[in-house]
Amino acid sequence: MRIARVGGLWLEIPDVRYSFFDTPYIGHKLGTAVDVYFENKALFPFDEGKLVEVKKIKTPRYIPVGDDYLLIFEVADFCLKVLHVEPEIRVGERVFLGDEIGSLRLSGFFSPWSDKHAHFELRKCEDRYRARGGLTIFPKVRPLVPVAEGREFKVVEKTAHYYWLKPLKTRGRGMTPFGNIEGGLPHYRYGAIFNGNKAMLFGKAIRAEKTLENGVGIFKANFEVLANGNRVRGVGVYCNEEKVKLIGGDFEVEETIELEII
Repeated sequence: MRIARVGGLWLEIPDVRYSFFDTPYIGHKLGTAVDVYFENKALFPFDEGKLVEVKKIKTPRYIPVGDDYLLIFEVADFCLKVLHVEPEIRVGERVFLGDEIGSLRLSGFFSPWSDKHAHFELRKCEDRYRARGGLTIFPKVRPLVPVAEGREFKVVEKTAHYYWLKPLKTRGRGMTPFGNIEGGLPHYRYGAIFNGNKAMLFGKAIRAEKTLENGVGIFKANFEVLANGNRVRGVGVYCNEEKVKLIGGDFEVEETIELEII
């Protein structure tokens, strides 16, 4: 599926979860990066490219991992920067859309509640490494998943660091279960509104403080989230994912959760 255009090229992935803004890192907040939650292997997202560089890099240790891989591919007149993928091809190999490039791996950049994913940025080749300076990504905005109606959700999965919730009622479809809102709210301190600068979230009016070049509105997540009346770290919503990630609290599968923001 085509999820965005960048540098005049389509970025294409399988029918999986992806995220432009559910992350704290600056490249995402500036609209120049996307994370793709492949089911197994990371797949090449452009028509054609060549692996030209592999680096093993040191990272923070937000989880008990202290390194990561950085891969650079030549793609048309640009360079594709890839993180969180252990390469399974050699420098100099050409790849095509959908080819396997490596295995998803944990990274010291991740939070404890982060799932494995591949990070993609298209950049000018003379500036291929920095966190800032990538080419702006223009998301394709479309109705991907049911939108939550009301505040009640059911716990459908419990993991060591988070819960997956599904809305009890839905109405219409959007990029995420919160309509065209995406982000880690409020734990990443900001969120995004696709193709707009205002939205409603659980009855609260949300207004963007700035609009990016790609038309996405960025707002401050200056609120708290309650789950059944108790404060939690936050909730995360992703593109093409019908479930909501709840971080914090003490709940069980099948339990009904009422979310509130204050």
